[in-house]
Amino acid sequence: MSPETLVVVADKFVEFAAGKRAVTASQLRAMIELPEEILPGHTALVRGQGLADTEVVEIVRRIEVRDPAGRRFDVDGLRAAPPRADAKISHKHRTCNTLISRPEKIEEDLYALEVCIDQDCELMGDHQTGQHVQGMILVEAARQAFLAVTETYFPHAGAEKTYFVINSMTTDFLGFVFPLPARIDYRVLEKDINERRQKFRIETDFVQGGEVRTRVGFSFTVYPHEVISSKEAALAQEAFAAAIASIVSDPELGRAVA
Repeated sequence: MSPETLVVVADKFVEFAAGKRAVTASQLRAMIELPEEILPGHTALVRGQGLADTEVVEIVRRIEVRDPAGRRFDVDGLRAAPPRADAKISHKHRTCNTLISRPEKIEEDLYALEVCIDQDCELMGDHQTGQHVQGMILVEAARQAFLAVTETYFPHAGAEKTYFVINSMTTDFLGFVFPLPARIDYRVLEKDINERRQKFRIETDFVQGGEVRTRVGFSFTVYPHEVISSKEAALAQEAFAAAIASIVSDPELGRAVA
């Protein structure tokens, strides 16, 4: 008999799990502890969104202790997620803030990544509203996607450290993305690369259930760090001088700032 499928999501997605073949991580831990005669049958577990990598490892180990023969739970789908992108290419110091897998090249100018949300990420630290994944999480995942693809497949020759500058961004929310498996289709629409800088126009599609749910586009430029850092420092000085001058010339503004 084929096992029933159960999607496992993070505790913050408890509202989504209600009334579906889905459970939160805490609910699954409780199920694991139940005797087999109370919860019979064979269940295939699928990893949804919000789970930390360490949490998945802990749950799998708990199942292996309680169900060493694998009669009750099939954990292949729980630990089958692709590796989360490294900090070097996602530009995030804390693992929980990386929302994407390592990019995979499909063909020329087409790449694929998996969405890998951790509920402890900076964008979910306050609260989770409703059943769907919040839009700003998807925008940040798209931003990380262009960083990861560029760092992996378009390294800047001769530059140990680079600086990414976003020139423009477009976003189309076409439907809700829920805490289920989802992928990002990444397309390079235009690229202009020389020794001084790299310019790209890209588009990311968030695909779930065979449908594009969100589309985010970016136009961005990559510079060697030393080029942009000196320019940024000069612009910061100009902005500071202009702001101070406006405060001095407008006493009311000065009092408001104070």
